[in-house]
Amino acid sequence: MSVSCVIRFHDIDSTAYLERALHSLHTQVDVSVKPIVVLQRFSNSEVATVEAILSRNWYFPEHQEPEIINLQDESNVDARSQLMNLGINCHMKSGNSYLGFLDYDDFLYSQAYSMLTTTLSESNAAVAFASVELAKVIPLKDYDFVYEMSKPFVGKNKIDLLRDNFCPLHSYLIKTDGIDESLLYFRENMIRVEDYEFLIRLVGTNPCDFSNLGKFIGCYVMRSDGSNTTPWSAQVKEGESRTNIWAENVKLLNMYKSSTEVKFYASDF
Repeated sequence: MSVSCVIRFHDIDSTAYLERALHSLHTQVDVSVKPIVVLQRFSNSEVATVEAILSRNWYFPEHQEPEIINLQDESNVDARSQLMNLGINCHMKSGNSYLGFLDYDDFLYSQAYSMLTTTLSESNAAVAFASVELAKVIPLKDYDFVYEMSKPFVGKNKIDLLRDNFCPLHSYLIKTDGIDESLLYFRENMIRVEDYEFLIRLVGTNPCDFSNLGKFIGCYVMRSDGSNTTPWSAQVKEGESRTNIWAENVKLLNMYKSSTEVKFYASDF
């Protein structure tokens, strides 16, 4: 089973988190994993730092050669969706059958991809889902202090997913063989809730498998300073500019969502 995993990375001061994410990929059992690390406008020395991280965290011979892609342009805008598209394009050239995503500050448990690839190989589904836990942490100098673990992501099928997103980015795996390639992109005009817009467009016309919900394959890390957190509701207090960005992107999400084609299959329930 050959899996590509796209990790977007934009903060050279957060390499410890990236190392943790890579280690969680390195320990995946019964699969061959290819990490695709996509960087946002890194300097040559910063790219070298990431290369060194990969060299010391990626040494099992059964795994595939990792790839680093560095977005270089003259813009200073948030390029998170563009980074995803660069990673997806790299996956499509790799010949791997399965595609996953992992934010650099989250991590997977060692059985994650084995479980999801097995599910996808034994079913007609295009996307297989499992569950992830939430870790609330206080970031300290050398480590994250975990002060609460919970399981807040609640839902059971495609209908629930279309109502609201209960499936974080690393809780699912895509079997890209047979999927319409025109669906495999992130909208670059969106820099918030872009992952949910991608997901509902992808699952809309493709069969899904939710049989692994309740089996936990990873951890979503929420830092107490809010630096990596999606607001849970409109009542979350933020700076005015951040609030406006969220509002604009939610408006786009609702517009795209209202025109998304949806089909239902037996495996969706």
